[in-house]
Amino acid sequence: MGSRYGTALPGTQAARETGISGEIYGEKPKTFQKKKDREEGIRQSERLLLTWLIEDPRLFDKIQGIIGPEDFVKPLYRRAAQMVFEGHENGEVSPAAILNHFIDDEGNYKEVAALFNASLNDSLSNEEQKKAFADTVMKVKKSSLDYQSRTASDLNELQRIIREQAELANMHISLD
Repeated sequence: MGSRYGTALPGTQAARETGISGEIYGEKPKTFQKKKDREEGIRQSERLLLTWLIEDPRLFDKIQGIIGPEDFVKPLYRRAAQMVFEGHENGEVSPAAILNHFIDDEGNYKEVAALFNASLNDSLSNEEQKKAFADTVMKVKKSSLDYQSRTASDLNELQRIIREQAELANMHISLD
Protein backbone atom coordinates (compact mmCIF):
# COMPACT_ATOMS: atom_id res chain seq x y z
CA MET A 1 0.00 0.00 0.00
CA GLY A 2 2.98 2.36 0.36
CA SER A 3 3.52 5.04 2.96
CA ARG A 4 0.67 6.64 4.81
CA TYR A 5 0.83 9.86 2.77
CA GLY A 6 2.65 8.78 -0.37
CA THR A 7 0.09 6.70 -2.24
CA ALA A 8 -3.37 7.74 -3.42
CA LEU A 9 -6.02 5.41 -2.12
CA PRO A 10 -9.02 4.29 -4.10
CA GLY A 11 -12.20 6.11 -3.04
CA THR A 12 -13.83 3.32 -1.05
CA GLN A 13 -10.65 2.32 0.74
CA ALA A 14 -9.84 5.95 1.55
CA ALA A 15 -13.35 6.49 2.81
CA ARG A 16 -13.05 3.47 5.12
CA GLU A 17 -9.67 4.45 6.45
CA THR A 18 -10.41 8.13 6.96
CA GLY A 19 -14.10 7.95 7.82
CA ILE A 20 -14.80 10.56 5.13
CA SER A 21 -17.72 10.04 2.82
CA GLY A 22 -16.90 8.42 -0.50
CA GLU A 23 -18.77 11.28 -2.15
CA ILE A 24 -15.79 13.54 -1.54
CA TYR A 25 -13.68 11.10 -3.55
CA GLY A 26 -15.95 11.39 -6.57
CA GLU A 27 -18.16 8.42 -5.86
CA LYS A 28 -21.86 8.80 -6.49
CA PRO A 29 -24.12 7.26 -3.91
CA LYS A 30 -25.81 4.14 -5.27
CA THR A 31 -29.28 5.44 -4.41
CA PHE A 32 -28.61 8.55 -6.51
CA GLN A 33 -27.59 6.43 -9.50
CA LYS A 34 -30.61 4.14 -9.09
CA LYS A 35 -32.94 7.14 -8.96
CA LYS A 36 -31.29 8.63 -12.05
CA ASP A 37 -31.61 5.31 -13.93
CA ARG A 38 -35.25 4.99 -12.88
CA GLU A 39 -36.02 8.54 -14.04
CA GLU A 40 -34.36 7.84 -17.39
CA GLY A 41 -36.45 4.67 -17.74
CA ILE A 42 -39.61 6.68 -17.08
CA ARG A 43 -38.59 9.28 -19.68
CA GLN A 44 -37.91 6.52 -22.21
CA SER A 45 -41.33 4.97 -21.59
CA GLU A 46 -43.08 8.33 -21.92
CA ARG A 47 -41.13 9.13 -25.09
CA LEU A 48 -41.89 5.72 -26.60
CA LEU A 49 -45.60 5.92 -25.79
CA LEU A 50 -45.88 9.39 -27.34
CA THR A 51 -44.06 8.21 -30.45
CA TRP A 52 -46.42 5.23 -30.80
CA LEU A 53 -49.47 7.47 -30.38
CA ILE A 54 -48.17 9.91 -32.98
CA GLU A 55 -47.40 7.14 -35.48
CA ASP A 56 -50.59 5.14 -34.96
CA PRO A 57 -53.61 7.20 -33.83
CA ARG A 58 -55.69 3.99 -33.47
CA LEU A 59 -53.78 3.37 -30.25
CA PHE A 60 -55.65 6.21 -28.54
CA ASP A 61 -58.69 3.92 -28.39
CA LYS A 62 -56.63 1.25 -26.61
CA ILE A 63 -55.49 3.58 -23.83
CA GLN A 64 -58.65 5.64 -23.43
CA GLY A 65 -59.56 5.83 -19.77
CA ILE A 66 -56.14 4.49 -18.76
CA ILE A 67 -53.61 7.10 -19.86
CA GLY A 68 -54.07 10.81 -20.40
CA PRO A 69 -51.71 13.77 -20.69
CA GLU A 70 -51.76 14.14 -16.90
CA ASP A 71 -50.00 10.76 -16.61
CA PHE A 72 -46.81 12.06 -18.21
CA VAL A 73 -44.50 12.99 -15.32
CA LYS A 74 -41.80 14.87 -17.25
CA PRO A 75 -43.16 18.41 -17.77
CA LEU A 76 -41.92 18.65 -21.36
CA TYR A 77 -43.59 15.37 -22.33
CA ARG A 78 -46.74 16.36 -20.43
CA ARG A 79 -47.02 19.54 -22.52
CA ALA A 80 -46.36 17.60 -25.72
CA ALA A 81 -48.87 14.92 -24.67
CA GLN A 82 -51.53 17.55 -24.02
CA MET A 83 -51.07 18.83 -27.56
CA VAL A 84 -50.99 15.34 -29.08
CA PHE A 85 -54.17 14.30 -27.22
CA GLU A 86 -55.92 17.57 -28.15
CA GLY A 87 -54.88 17.12 -31.76
CA HIS A 88 -56.27 13.60 -31.76
CA GLU A 89 -59.57 14.81 -30.27
CA ASN A 90 -59.77 17.42 -33.05
CA GLY A 91 -59.11 14.79 -35.68
CA GLU A 92 -55.50 15.51 -36.60
CA VAL A 93 -52.16 15.54 -34.82
CA SER A 94 -50.09 18.27 -36.47
CA PRO A 95 -46.39 17.91 -35.73
CA ALA A 96 -45.64 21.37 -37.12
CA ALA A 97 -48.23 23.06 -34.89
CA ILE A 98 -46.92 21.23 -31.83
CA LEU A 99 -43.29 22.02 -32.62
CA ASN A 100 -44.13 25.73 -32.99
CA HIS A 101 -44.88 25.81 -29.25
CA PHE A 102 -41.29 24.82 -28.49
CA ILE A 103 -39.46 26.95 -31.06
CA ASP A 104 -38.01 29.34 -28.44
CA ASP A 105 -36.09 26.63 -26.57
CA GLU A 106 -33.72 24.71 -28.83
CA GLY A 107 -33.18 21.83 -26.38
CA ASN A 108 -36.90 21.26 -25.88
CA TYR A 109 -37.54 21.72 -29.59
CA LYS A 110 -35.05 18.98 -30.48
CA GLU A 111 -36.43 16.62 -27.86
CA VAL A 112 -40.04 17.09 -29.01
CA ALA A 113 -39.00 16.90 -32.67
CA ALA A 114 -37.43 13.53 -31.90
CA LEU A 115 -40.89 12.24 -30.91
CA PHE A 116 -42.11 12.90 -34.44
CA ASN A 117 -38.98 11.72 -36.21
CA ALA A 118 -38.41 8.50 -34.29
CA SER A 119 -39.09 5.44 -36.34
CA LEU A 120 -40.12 2.29 -34.63
CA ASN A 121 -38.39 -0.80 -35.95
CA ASP A 122 -41.54 -2.84 -36.41
CA SER A 123 -45.21 -2.17 -36.40
CA LEU A 124 -47.25 -3.26 -33.44
CA SER A 125 -48.33 -6.36 -35.32
CA ASN A 126 -46.06 -8.94 -33.76
CA GLU A 127 -46.50 -10.31 -30.25
CA GLU A 128 -43.28 -8.83 -28.89
CA GLN A 129 -44.31 -5.33 -29.95
CA LYS A 130 -47.80 -5.80 -28.50
CA LYS A 131 -46.29 -6.80 -25.18
CA ALA A 132 -43.88 -3.84 -25.31
CA PHE A 133 -46.81 -1.47 -25.89
CA ALA A 134 -48.77 -2.91 -22.96
CA ASP A 135 -45.67 -2.79 -20.71
CA THR A 136 -44.98 0.81 -21.70
CA VAL A 137 -48.55 1.90 -20.94
CA MET A 138 -48.33 0.17 -17.55
CA LYS A 139 -44.97 1.80 -16.75
CA VAL A 140 -46.23 5.27 -17.61
CA LYS A 141 -49.37 4.78 -15.52
CA LYS A 142 -47.44 3.31 -12.58
CA SER A 143 -44.97 6.19 -12.69
CA SER A 144 -47.86 8.66 -12.73
CA LEU A 145 -49.53 7.02 -9.74
CA ASP A 146 -46.24 6.87 -7.83
CA TYR A 147 -45.67 10.56 -8.47
CA GLN A 148 -49.24 11.42 -7.45
CA SER A 149 -48.89 9.41 -4.23
CA ARG A 150 -45.75 11.36 -3.29
CA THR A 151 -47.50 14.67 -3.90
CA ALA A 152 -50.99 13.82 -2.60
CA SER A 153 -52.41 16.58 -0.44
CA ASP A 154 -55.29 14.81 1.31
CA LEU A 155 -56.49 11.41 2.43
CA ASN A 156 -59.24 11.06 -0.21
CA GLU A 157 -56.74 11.67 -2.99
CA LEU A 158 -54.36 9.12 -1.52
CA GLN A 159 -57.16 6.54 -1.24
CA ARG A 160 -58.09 7.11 -4.91
CA ILE A 161 -54.47 6.60 -5.91
CA ILE A 162 -54.24 3.37 -3.89
CA ARG A 163 -57.42 2.07 -5.58
CA GLU A 164 -55.99 2.91 -9.01
CA GLN A 165 -52.73 1.16 -8.12
CA ALA A 166 -54.68 -1.96 -7.16
CA GLU A 167 -56.68 -1.79 -10.42
CA LEU A 168 -53.45 -1.40 -12.37
CA ALA A 169 -52.22 -4.76 -11.07
CA ASN A 170 -55.27 -6.45 -12.65
CA MET A 171 -55.39 -4.39 -15.84
CA HIS A 172 -54.95 -6.02 -19.23
CA ILE A 173 -54.17 -3.92 -22.28
CA SER A 174 -54.77 -5.62 -25.59
CA LEU A 175 -54.21 -4.42 -29.12
CA ASP A 176 -56.44 -7.12 -30.56
